Amino acid sequence: MKFKDVVGQEDLKKKIIYLIQQGKMPHAVMLLGTDGSGGLPMALAMAQYIQCTNKTDVDSCGECPSCAMLSKMQHPDVHFSFPTAKLNPTKIPVSNDYIIEFREFMLANPYGSEKDWLDHLETDKQGNITALECREIIQKLQLRTFMSEYKVFIMWRPEYLGSEGNILLKFIEEPTAKTILIFVATQLEKVLLTIQSRTQLFNLSKLKLAEIQEALLQQQVEPSKALQIANLADGNYHYALQLINEQDDDMLGYLKQLLNGIYANKGLEIVAFVNQMAAENKETQKKFITYFVHLLENLVRYRQVGKAHVSMLEAEYKILDTLIAKKMTDYQVDKVTALLEECIYQIERNANAKILFHSLSLQIQQQLLFKKALA
Repeated sequence: MKFKDVVGQEDLKKKIIYLIQQGKMPHAVMLLGTDGSGGLPMALAMAQYIQCTNKTDVDSCGECPSCAMLSKMQHPDVHFSFPTAKLNPTKIPVSNDYIIEFREFMLANPYGSEKDWLDHLETDKQGNITALECREIIQKLQLRTFMSEYKVFIMWRPEYLGSEGNILLKFIEEPTAKTILIFVATQLEKVLLTIQSRTQLFNLSKLKLAEIQEALLQQQVEPSKALQIANLADGNYHYALQLINEQDDDMLGYLKQLLNGIYANKGLEIVAFVNQMAAENKETQKKFITYFVHLLENLVRYRQVGKAHVSMLEAEYKILDTLIAKKMTDYQVDKVTALLEECIYQIERNANAKILFHSLSLQIQQQLLFKKALA
C-alpha cells in the first residue's frame, strides 16, 4: 500500500517519510488510532516505503519487486502477527497458521476491525496472541533478510497480548540490526505497560469529514450520498465503507417525519414514525439516532460560524433553519442529545423498540415544546 492510498493523516505521513529518509526511524513504534482511522494501512505504507528500491520524496514507487510483493502482503522480509483463535483444540494457534486468510481479509478490507477478522475466520471464540507466537516472532526476526536491507515486523492489535507479551521485551529493546517493529493499536490502555514504554508513540488523528467524503468520491459514491455517509461515519472510514454497501435508508425522511409530528403535535404521524423505526433492524435504528445527534451538533456549529463552515445537504440546512426559527436553544440540544445517546444504550440492550421510540418521541417533544427552555 502506498501512502497516497491511506485516507488523511497527512502530517503523520510527512513525519514518517522524513524519519525514513533521514535514517532516523525508531526501531520500535506504536501507531495508535481509533477504529477506522487507518492504523494498519499506515503500517503497510510504512513497510512498503522502507522496502521500496525506487522510492520518491513522497511515496513508494509501487512498481519495483518489493512494492509488487507488498501489494500482495507477500514480501519475505515483512512479517505479521495478529490475533488468532483456537479453532483446533489440539494445537496452539500462531499467525502463520492463518496467514493466507489474513492476507485475503486485509487486502479486501484494510480498515477492518479485529471483530471483522474473527468473523472472517467464522469463529466466536476470543482472539489471542499466544506465548508460542511471541517465541516464533523472535526466532523469525533473528534470521537474515532474503532480499532487502531491512526486516519489518507488524503486530496488529497488541492489545491481545497478555502477560506472555513480556517474552518480547528484550527483543523490543535490542532487536537485530536494521529491524523495524511496528505495533498497531486502538486502545493504548489495554497494551502492556512494559511494551508501551519500549515503543515510540505515533498518534493517528481522527479522520475529518472532508477526508472521508473525498475518499468515498474516489470510490465512485454519488456526491450527496458521500457527504451523508461521511457525516454518519464520524471519523471512522471502516464504518463509512460499510454504509456504502448497506441498503439505502432514508434517515432524512425519518427525521422530517418525527420533527413534523412533534412540532405540529400530530400523534398519528409520530405513531407512524415509531412503527417504521420499530420495524428496522438495530443497526438502522442506531444509525438514525447517530444521524440525529450529528445534525444537532451541526446545528450548534451552524448557528455560531455559519453555513460556510458546516458541510451538509441543502435539505439538512433547511432543517437547521427550521430548528433555529423554532428557537431551539443549546440547552435543548444538550437535553435531546442526552435522550438520543440513552436510546442507543437501550437499543444495544435489546429494549422493546416500539416502547423505546414512542418514549423517545414524547420526551423530545416535551423538550422542544418546553417554552421556558434555558439559553
